[in-house]
Amino acid sequence: MIWYRDWIFYVLTIAVIIFDQITKYVVRETIPLYDTLIEVGIFSIVHGQNTGSAFGLFAGFTNFLIIASLIGLGLILYFFVKQASANLFVRVSVGLIVGGAVGNLIDRIKDGFVVDFISVGWWPAFNVADSAISIGMTVMVLFMIFGNKIGGGEETDDS
Repeated sequence: MIWYRDWIFYVLTIAVIIFDQITKYVVRETIPLYDTLIEVGIFSIVHGQNTGSAFGLFAGFTNFLIIASLIGLGLILYFFVKQASANLFVRVSVGLIVGGAVGNLIDRIKDGFVVDFISVGWWPAFNVADSAISIGMTVMVLFMIFGNKIGGGEETDDS
């Protein structure tokens, strides 16, 4: 991995972590737990806590989720370093995924739960980290499906 070529990975990872932690802090400090601050149509800003993973799965199994997150992060970073860091789409997607995973991991280690605050219709509430992970996974899947058709050619060390 060549650090100057991977700047977008580092910037996205750090930006997601910072934005995620700031938004969760603001929600914790300004909205009482389980209250709603803003409600516009199907969109609302709420203050919720999730002791589980996506959709509340594994609720209450914080230690398991911390270990699973660490293993998942390790595997993603191994893949990034060993296989595909030369591709812009991979750098972007992995930066988003790692930033989101670390943002939620910080909450789990610090508090034992994740703060969720974005609510859209009937969908379970989520946060910035969840959004980054979802967008990163979407970019990764699109790259895996379409590859070079969306400009996914490998860059050389001279790029």
